Amino acid sequence: MTWRKNVFELNKRKVGLSKYYVCVKCNKKRKTTRVLHAHHIFSWNKFEDKRYDRSNGVVLCIKCHNGFHRKYKFEALDKPNLLLEYLGDNKAVKDYINE
Repeated sequence: MTWRKNVFELNKRKVGLSKYYVCVKCNKKRKTTRVLHAHHIFSWNKFEDKRYDRSNGVVLCIKCHNGFHRKYKFEALDKPNLLLEYLGDNKAVKDYINE
């Protein structure tokens, strides 16, 4: 299974009650992943050891994903805490960052 699929399946089990994929920012629920993106908490480029860790991902809808990258641009590559700031103190993301 690919990293992306793992992130989506973990999201579905945690917050989608096995029926939906859910954006962790706006809580938009979808039965398919067509309008959702898997986003790395620790960036793909800067944290090679975490690239394929399924816990290193969150599901964002296209609007929220684009909004995050418009707001933080390249600064987010080195600072995973910016995702936590953007999401409004998400417990799962916070726990993963502080491991």
